[in-house]
Amino acid sequence: MFIDRVNERLKDLNMKGSDLCNKLNIPTSNYTQWKTYIPRGTLIKRIADELHTSADWLLEREEANTPEIMNLINNYKEADQRGKETIVNVAELEARRSRSDRKQPDEPQDSTGRKIDFVDLAVKQNLSYQGKEDQEDDEELKPFA
Repeated sequence: MFIDRVNERLKDLNMKGSDLCNKLNIPTSNYTQWKTYIPRGTLIKRIADELHTSADWLLEREEANTPEIMNLINNYKEADQRGKETIVNVAELEARRSRSDRKQPDEPQDSTGRKIDFVDLAVKQNLSYQGKEDQEDDEELKPFA
């Protein structure tokens, strides 16, 4: 709900609903009314600006910029050219690392990229070991020549 998002941002910013209303020059009764209705577009935009977030996020639209993304965008806008290049480079490196991490297999693989079946491997190892034991037993039974 709209009011839940507003309250979340107010908490993040250590503000109260009355503080927000004072900054927007609106009656505090408006804040309590947001529990039952959503304000008009122009007021939503002013609320979003004051809360340093997007109107889309307040309205819970999918793919809306979260406050963290809005903060990143604002930091980018305020940075000088060197800072902007640094932000872009770090973002690209982190995105590449994240994509690589997602591609990492959850299951162990052998050198050919096939999933290692540990049960099958254990059976093969046990059979191989038992074969050596049988061979050693046969050798022990042979008379000395």
